[in-house]
Amino acid sequence: MTIWAMRGQEGSLVGFVPDERLAKAITTCGMNPIAVREVLRAAGMEIFDMQIAEPSATRVEMNRQSIPDLVIWSWIAIFSQRAASTAVELGCEAGEFWPCRFQSNPEEEFFFHLPLKVFDIVDVKRSTFRHILPVDPPIPMFIEALVTKQLPDELPPCFRAETPGTTIVFSELFVRDDFRLAWDRNAFRGAVFRRLSTQME
Repeated sequence: MTIWAMRGQEGSLVGFVPDERLAKAITTCGMNPIAVREVLRAAGMEIFDMQIAEPSATRVEMNRQSIPDLVIWSWIAIFSQRAASTAVELGCEAGEFWPCRFQSNPEEEFFFHLPLKVFDIVDVKRSTFRHILPVDPPIPMFIEALVTKQLPDELPPCFRAETPGTTIVFSELFVRDDFRLAWDRNAFRGAVFRRLSTQME
C-alpha cells in the first residue's frame, strides 16, 4: 500500500479561532483528536465557528473568500464538504468530521477531521525524523522516511498515526493512494502530497 502525507499548500489561507478561551482549550489538548472532540462537545459546539486568515494570521478576512478544499488550523485538517464527502465515500466514518463554518462564507460547509480511531503503524526505531523532542519518552517529529509496522487489513482513506508511548498523533495526515487520486481527479484545491516509504521486512 502506498501512503502519502497530506499538508496545506504554502501561502494558502489558514483557519483562525476567534474564541480565545476555546482556542486555548483546544491547544492544551496537544495533537490529540479525541481530546479535541471532548473540548468541542463540552463547549456545546455542534457547528464550530471559525474565521479565515492569511498564513501569518495577522489579518482575518471578513469578506467572502475562495476557500480551498483543505484548510489547516494548528495541526488540524479542515475539509470542504465535497472533500469530506469523498473521504466518506472511500471509507472514512462520517463521524470523523465535525461541522464548522467560516464567518466570511457562512453558507459553505466545512469539517474538522477528528478521527475516532488512530493507528499504530510507524516503526519509530527504523523510520527517520527531522527532529526528536527531548522529553520522557522522546517524541519523534516530522517524518522524513517512513518504515511501517505490519499494516492492518484496512486503513481509512485519510487517518492519523499514534506516537508510541503518548496520547498524541504524528503531525502528518496520512492518506491512501486512492484518496490522493480522487483529490486530483476532482480538482480539489489546497493540498500538497508527499509520498512516504512503506517498506517493511
